[in-house]
Amino acid sequence: MPETRRLNWRVVLGLWTALGFLLILQSYVTTAADGRAFTLTEHAYTWVAQMYRAWLWALLTPLIFRLRRDLNRRHQSVAVIGALHFLGALTVLAVGNVVRIWAIEISFGYWKLEYLSLKSVYSQLSVYTLIDFYIYWAVLLVAYVTDVNWQKRQVELREERLRTQLAQAELAALKQQVQPHFLFNSLNAVAALMREGESAKAVEALALLSTLLRQLMNHAGRPEIELWREFDYAQCYLSVEQVRFEDKLVPHFDADEECLNALVPTLILQPLVENAVKHGIAQRRTPGRVSVTARRAGGRLRLQVANDPAEGGHHVREGESHGIGLSATRTRLERTFGPHHRLDCAINGPDGTVITLELPWHPAPAA
Repeated sequence: MPETRRLNWRVVLGLWTALGFLLILQSYVTTAADGRAFTLTEHAYTWVAQMYRAWLWALLTPLIFRLRRDLNRRHQSVAVIGALHFLGALTVLAVGNVVRIWAIEISFGYWKLEYLSLKSVYSQLSVYTLIDFYIYWAVLLVAYVTDVNWQKRQVELREERLRTQLAQAELAALKQQVQPHFLFNSLNAVAALMREGESAKAVEALALLSTLLRQLMNHAGRPEIELWREFDYAQCYLSVEQVRFEDKLVPHFDADEECLNALVPTLILQPLVENAVKHGIAQRRTPGRVSVTARRAGGRLRLQVANDPAEGGHHVREGESHGIGLSATRTRLERTFGPHHRLDCAINGPDGTVITLELPWHPAPAA
């Protein structure tokens, strides 16, 4: 990573040019205050002299930034760095002002022989160079503050990238946790059929499970999928459970047309419908319904998974329905959407258990 950012030369040139105009304006105001008017030569001299000074600093600014970076990289001593800046500033500014004083003075006919005297040279350089010397240190201070702020920003960006990568890794781990959990429960359903001597049904369930796993592999690595695909996964899972529960499980899916193309986290519904089967249908002697609905509510997608209440006095206790699947689901939602989601579970109501999930509305891009 670069140690410092590159200067925008357009900004530097623009700022110093603006300062040059201010210096020219100051010259006009000072002259007007003295009660005299500029001659044509004085007009030209003022513009050339002041813009030369401004553009000299426009040229020196990136060099000062570069010098600060190079000296800090090569020397650790503040005293050494300060001394080198001091000598460099005197040398560069003296040469620049010598060119400014004599070249411009000669060009406009203001040059005099006495300018060659040491006294004159010292007098002129002491005035111009001292002012520019302060400007040099001001530019150096700006260079320091700019680089420190930029480096701080780079550290923040790097930390943000690391946090993002960590969150993505956690989401991937949670997704990998959900998939084996789902597979384990599906195979348990098949094993239950085998223990009951229902080998034909077990083969049918394995075929359905194979179809579902093939679909999952086709979309492996996608953090989000369209809701209609998620419905397919949930329907396939319920089909596996239907082989076991037969007519006792009645699945029902209902979604607004526009909702089917909304994006949702992959396998977000499976733990919810699994919860409905485990704590609702499995506790009934008569047929019960598992319904999955999807509606758009403004800028949010509202999903609901409901099951008919259990029979025989069975009640789901608080926390009983929070198994691995639902716990991983809550964590995935928190990592993905932060506070911009809602997951509520209303249990033991007259209509059974209702899980409501609200996500930000995020339609899939048009093909």
